[in-house]
This record gives sequence, C-alpha cells and structure tokens, in this order.
Amino acid sequence: MLFRTGGWAQRLRDTAHVGILVVNVVQGIMYASQSEILTMLSLVALPVATPWQVIGATMLFGGTLLMSAAQFGMGKSWRIGIDHSARPGLVTGGIYRFCRNPIYVGTTAVAAGFAVLVPTWISLAMLALTVVRVRWQVRQEEAYLVRTYGEEYLAYARTVGRFVPGLGRLA
Repeated sequence: MLFRTGGWAQRLRDTAHVGILVVNVVQGIMYASQSEILTMLSLVALPVATPWQVIGATMLFGGTLLMSAAQFGMGKSWRIGIDHSARPGLVTGGIYRFCRNPIYVGTTAVAAGFAVLVPTWISLAMLALTVVRVRWQVRQEEAYLVRTYGEEYLAYARTVGRFVPGLGRLA
C-alpha cells in the first residue's frame, strides 16, 4: 500500500516515513565513514560515551525486535497504509494485548535509539518528525478501525493502552 493509497495525507505520511529512513541511513553511513563531517551538527562530542552507545543500541535493536514481533503478530492483517475496503480482522492477541500500537512504539524507539547513537540536530529533527508522523498515522488508523469494527474495536481500546500498557485507553 506504500504510495498507492488515494489520499494525499497518506502519501505525505508515506513520504515522510521513507524520507526519515533515507536521512538516517545517509547520516549513519557518514558517521561510520567520516564522522568529522557530523561533528559540527552534533549535540555532544562524537563518538558518544560507551554507556550511551549501549542505551542507544538497546533502543534501536529492541525497537526493531518489537516492530518485527508486532508485524508478525498481525499475520494477514498487516499492511502499510490504510485500505478502506479491507476488513482483515481485528488483532487483539499477542503483543496487542498490552499495547494497541506496538509497531509505532518500536518505530519511535528505533528513532530515539538512533538519536542517542548519532546525536545530531538532524537525528533530533528526524525523531521529532517520527513522533509527529506516528501520532498522525495512529489517529487515521484508529478512525478506520472504529468505522470498520465499531464496538468491537472500541471495547478493545477501552482496555488496552494506545502506546503504553494502561495509558491512553479510550474512556
């Protein structure tokens, strides 16, 4: 569904997602090969101290594992974007028993981990853009889920937190 949806808003979110990925990959390559270029954009002296490397790597790889587990947990219901004609089934088991949006929690953890590992103004901007994009996407997806599954989704959302277990449940 990436870039194939009819709505401009979804295409804008898709573009932002790919753009964040490209910027971070380019920045990671620069950090690995010519870190002195990033020194002028860095928030702290590069490379970051070992404890921060451990924290950043844990967030980055932990977020990747969470995203992967959540995507596999969705089975046939997983897709990129919103297909308004689809009704693949509401996923409420596995990781989704604790959090309604574990893929986006993982996405944000990856961006935060990268910002800790490569602490530049660019990484910070990409993290902020990730948070904005995720919140925007979640609002759109939740509206779709309410339209598609109605009370079944609302009952689920009343008991499971949006991003953190217990927090962000619907009233």
